[in-house]
Amino acid sequence: MENSLDELLCPTHKLALALVEDQLNCGQNHAFPIISGIPRFTDEGYSGAFGFQWRIFAKTQFDSQTKTSITKKRVIEAFGAEVWDLLPGSTVLEVGCGAGRFTEVLLNKGAKVCSTDISLAVDINKANFPISSEHSVIQADVAYLPFKPDTFNIVFCLGVIQHTPNPEKTIEQLTNFVAPGGWLIIDHYGKSLSWYFRTAPIARAIMKRLPHEKALSVSRKMYNSAKPFYLKSVNRLYRKALNIIFPVVFFDNEIPELPNEFKDEWSILDTFDSLTDWYKHRRSVKQISRQLEKLDLINIECFEGGNGIVARARKL
Repeated sequence: MENSLDELLCPTHKLALALVEDQLNCGQNHAFPIISGIPRFTDEGYSGAFGFQWRIFAKTQFDSQTKTSITKKRVIEAFGAEVWDLLPGSTVLEVGCGAGRFTEVLLNKGAKVCSTDISLAVDINKANFPISSEHSVIQADVAYLPFKPDTFNIVFCLGVIQHTPNPEKTIEQLTNFVAPGGWLIIDHYGKSLSWYFRTAPIARAIMKRLPHEKALSVSRKMYNSAKPFYLKSVNRLYRKALNIIFPVVFFDNEIPELPNEFKDEWSILDTFDSLTDWYKHRRSVKQISRQLEKLDLINIECFEGGNGIVARARKL
């Protein structure tokens, strides 16, 4: 599934693109550069922090790095056994690919994957999983994807929708590219009143405006300052109090499979991630289900899991 230019459209005019030297032209004064073999339909926009973090933590969450099945289990939970078994040979649009944590699982299962991301994480994804007959990489905004409608057997989007300006609109956009009979697989942050009683929202208001290098440095310092307090006790009430006081993510036994040598790195990554995202929305199971129903999807399953709410649905 190499980057087939014949299958790409101008995301604005929906016109076929012509290759002229090192860029794609739509004939309506839109030109999209191809840099390092990757068609670029957007700049990073609001996603710069994500592009930065995946350059720093290029393989942190990979199952091949931790020698676990943490990510694979999360993907299987989202797909469900029935759809998981459909993956070999299926065309999959992976939206918000990052460095390739999920790309690895999808490719290992035998899917033909088109990985997209708004950020420069596409370069890391390509480095981790080179472009081939099974894998293509494109930089594009989920709101302006350069594909024909009804194209992919599966549209897969984890860890992304809550970070876009309008989650409901994003779900609608994703649905457009699911082929008839195909599946939409998504997740979203769930409702969390506790978040608003913590220092984290205040820290995030500052951190997301800092230069990325500075924000990462502050994240490390906050985590290292908080860690000794977390290690003193696993008492539930004590931990809840610490979560209010410290705007950090601390992995202890939350993911039993995660080896101890990776816990600091995962914690710092998730601390940076949680405090530098430009948009952070939350939805309930009912809200996500209602949006999927509004789009006339069928076989809807929506439940609490993953990082909040997980949903899958099929297109007629």
